[in-house]
Amino acid sequence: METPNNDYGSAISIDAEAVGRPGARRFRLIVRSSSGSAAMWLEKEQMAAIGGGLERENERLDREEPSTDPDVEPLPFTPGFDLEFQAGQIALGYDPNEHEFAIQAYDIEADDASSGPHFACRLSRGQARVLTRKIEAVVNAGRQTCPLCQQPMDPAGHVCPRTNGHSATGRPVG
Repeated sequence: METPNNDYGSAISIDAEAVGRPGARRFRLIVRSSSGSAAMWLEKEQMAAIGGGLERENERLDREEPSTDPDVEPLPFTPGFDLEFQAGQIALGYDPNEHEFAIQAYDIEADDASSGPHFACRLSRGQARVLTRKIEAVVNAGRQTCPLCQQPMDPAGHVCPRTNGHSATGRPVG
């Protein structure tokens, strides 16, 4: 992994949250380390991909080299961050020598991606297990998914393209 512009080192605390009402939520990872605090804004799909990647890798590691790392719950965060940005490209890795996961992210507004990642932090396997569960809860707390078209359903109604705008009874919906 490349050297980041803002290396936050080993996270003291890492958490995931959604801000706003379902259908208009914004997602972010928040990190606190000895270097300060950072908020990385993400798309919902990026958040889910981080959670899925951490989960798969932790499951693999648990089979191959079980860990005694305890689960590490995030600490409360205070408002205000030393670094806040919208993530574009994200990299997730695992360092077997340090037994830590690494997250790197590029700022979506950076003019030149060749200048390296904008942010990096590391987290323990115990932190990764807790973060995985938190990400799953945050991502799944939004709008329900239509069982036919897999699109989010608004509380006001849903016009499913798979039913050509009609319910299973043949009556128009919405």
